[in-house]
Amino acid sequence: MKIRVKLISMDGPPPKGFDDFGEAELNLTGGPSVTDLLNEIALSREETYMVLINGETSPPSGRDTQLLSDGDDVAIFPPMQGG
Repeated sequence: MKIRVKLISMDGPPPKGFDDFGEAELNLTGGPSVTDLLNEIALSREETYMVLINGETSPPSGRDTQLLSDGDDVAIFPPMQGG
């Protein structure tokens, strides 16, 4: 299944497979969850990322059970700091 992923405002170079704009189309197998996707792109497990799937928020508490579907658009934001 193909998932489109956009990394927004990430520090450093994008992960392997992502273009210079932080975008990638990933081929995932099985019925991957949001957590599986975050593991696949090797984002730090110590951070809590904001994740939008097709424009809808994916709360951290449900990411282990929320399954992705073919053609989903996923946007991932890092934690924000400041005040």
